[in-house]
Amino acid sequence: MAEVFLAHQVDFQGWRQAVRWHVAHEIPPEMLQWSVAAFGETIPAQNDYTTALPASGPRITLSRALLGTLEAAIQARDESRFALGYRVLYRLARNELSISDRDDPDLTALHGLADSVRRETQAFRQRFSAFTEDHASACLHDRPTHYILEANAAFCQARNPRVWEIRTPYRRALWNGQRLFFGPGEDDAAHVSAATWQPAGQGCWQGYPQTLLLPGLSDIQQADNLAALGALAMDCRACPSWENATRAVFGSGQGLFRLMLVGEQPGDQEDLAGIPFVGPAGQVLDRALAEVGFVREQIYVTNAVKHFGFTWRNGRRLHKKPDEIAITACHVWLEAERRVLNPALVIMLGATAARSVLKRPVTISRERSKIIPLDDTTDGLVTVHPSYLLRLPDDSTRQREYENFVADLKLARDYLHDKRLL
Repeated sequence: MAEVFLAHQVDFQGWRQAVRWHVAHEIPPEMLQWSVAAFGETIPAQNDYTTALPASGPRITLSRALLGTLEAAIQARDESRFALGYRVLYRLARNELSISDRDDPDLTALHGLADSVRRETQAFRQRFSAFTEDHASACLHDRPTHYILEANAAFCQARNPRVWEIRTPYRRALWNGQRLFFGPGEDDAAHVSAATWQPAGQGCWQGYPQTLLLPGLSDIQQADNLAALGALAMDCRACPSWENATRAVFGSGQGLFRLMLVGEQPGDQEDLAGIPFVGPAGQVLDRALAEVGFVREQIYVTNAVKHFGFTWRNGRRLHKKPDEIAITACHVWLEAERRVLNPALVIMLGATAARSVLKRPVTISRERSKIIPLDDTTDGLVTVHPSYLLRLPDDSTRQREYENFVADLKLARDYLHDKRLL
């Protein structure tokens, strides 16, 4: 039996990556054991699912409704939830289950967990709202049944912009009036020194050692696999981009052929799904990669900036170009991804990605379609971002520029072939 380690209790991205790999390799549910890493425990390197997916293996396609159900169910305090979700997706991928079959015991159980989490989320929000109305700086000791704190932190911040802290057994969150921090919960207090854990001032928030709750540079440098890096990135608050985003969106894919694609930042759909390039630009990218002979899951795709930056307009979240602060703050993650993957070729999709990788301003028209040395083991290739193709004004221009984009991907394919990596 294989053991799958997840970084934390709501490591949905790590779970989903492991599910994709094991389903593609047709590993039966009864052959997997799902475990959550203990506080301070390093995730085993073999838990990094970046090896090849079989070309003929089954694939999973998730509807938005099912994705939302899974995201809610993963927050349930039920040790069987990871195995249950895997069993549902394994059966769906093998056409042994229909999503409309509400009488199926597995689907019934999955929806039951999700519904329980949603009910408690509503109750938790009511408790938080009532508690903070009468407290200038509030410390809410809460014992939710489920693991719902991370998913509700943005609501709490918007509901009460004053200082507050929420302590639960498995996790705690602190809002100091300007920034939001997460830390280990009270169940892990014995593993943290008193100087690190206990607040220094009066009240439960004053003097709190805020920087110790964030992933430090040493933590990032010591992480030796993508699963560990993704878990650390969840808590990144190094620039203001995180404040309105749903989550950090880390990279995904197997990193085969030593090929890495870098985009700009997550969009609206990526922010909700927690996976890069799942929106309209991602569909263009998938189509172009397929024409060249690549499968998205086989390569590693990430972004220069890990949080969605946007502005509200007519009730919609519209993309806002990342500023220099966000690009610089996120560069440490991009460098860590490159260190772990050791790619032979990095394809930079657009000016922001090129600016981050090359550490200088870049004009796409001047530098695209040619191999650029990055260091002793890695070269780069600049091309346009797929979203650029969607913004072009007419069909003939879009088709011409799409063909140019495909030609750049073919150049990358030929490069890897010449290096005997394909």
